[in-house]
Amino acid sequence: MSRVFITGVGVVSPLGTGLAEFREGLHASRRGVDRITCFDTSHFPTAFGGEARENGRVVASPPAEDRKARFMHTALRELYRTSAVGDYPASRRQLHLGAGIDYFDFPGYVEKADGTPWTAFSQRANRVVERLAREFAVDGGHSANVAACVASTQAMGLALRRIRRAPEQAVISGGFDSMLSHLHYMGFFNLGALSNWAGEPAGACRPFDRQRCGLVIGEGAVAYLLESDATADPKNVLCEIAGYGSTMDAYMVTDPEPSGRHLANAALAAIRDAGLTPDDIDSVDLHGTGTVKNALAEARALELIFPTRWREIPAFALKGQIGHLIGACGAMEVLGVIDALREQRLLPSVNCDNPDPEVPLHIVRGEPLAMKIRHVLKINAAFGGQNTALVFRKHED
Repeated sequence: MSRVFITGVGVVSPLGTGLAEFREGLHASRRGVDRITCFDTSHFPTAFGGEARENGRVVASPPAEDRKARFMHTALRELYRTSAVGDYPASRRQLHLGAGIDYFDFPGYVEKADGTPWTAFSQRANRVVERLAREFAVDGGHSANVAACVASTQAMGLALRRIRRAPEQAVISGGFDSMLSHLHYMGFFNLGALSNWAGEPAGACRPFDRQRCGLVIGEGAVAYLLESDATADPKNVLCEIAGYGSTMDAYMVTDPEPSGRHLANAALAAIRDAGLTPDDIDSVDLHGTGTVKNALAEARALELIFPTRWREIPAFALKGQIGHLIGACGAMEVLGVIDALREQRLLPSVNCDNPDPEVPLHIVRGEPLAMKIRHVLKINAAFGGQNTALVFRKHED
């Protein structure tokens, strides 16, 4: 069976645009969360968001533009400029992306008010991927996975399987999303899921902290080039994707299944797929939404995955820095995994200042933790009871 490597990256994020700017923000523990500026939020009691930035400034866009589509276009341009994807003929390129729900230009629809069908103001996520495939000469196949918070990691799992079956292919995968618009933000507000933090905006998302009080919506896009060991240039390899697992518990539309067993089953499936055992895993990149129920469910899942060391295995979460990117969250957080594998240390989880004693996990806090890291488990969970896990392996030069 072919091994599958990540060999290129393009990114737009709340920490910056381009891999260099993202890494600079990541290493500085910079918080990309602030008060939302890209649309009018004066009618919301709180309005925090991880807005996409470039050179320190929020990326501006007109109301009619689908921000997430713009972000992915920028990420793909970077990927094509900096990776070997252009070395493959168009027929051997595939594009499989996780995406957020369709964009709807609500202000435009209200202002028009002349009977124009609402569909004229909607931009379908699958059509965005189709358009990107044409523009970037991807003729080998494409897909859009719209599966809430596991969309992008499911897309990467599909990409892994595609290359295993056809190692001569180059697959572009990752995710793109923005819920920072009137209609979508209102949906999360009505669910009561958003952070009601009373302090500075940068502290609003607090994964595993005892004062966690809800999620903060983020936005952005990340595109990876995946290649097999048969075609990849070893000097371009960032890490190996070694295993993938996915489950569905259908517990509730919004709440995580409290026992954590289905999330644990996804993780155990990914570990088996990698040809490993839980003892081989050195660290865990958690979903870490900053909600009360998520932290409890993830802790229980880790207890099932690592029965004897769930309190000791070092774990980290990135959403305190970038917010929750929904359809792009998992793939964006993989950048933190790649950094950990390459630098052989774990960065602190931002805003986990006072760990919750009911969630007795070893969350890396305060200072980076230098350690030997060969395998990292990445887990994500989503609305509707969807769970995914990926296992990443350090590339041995």
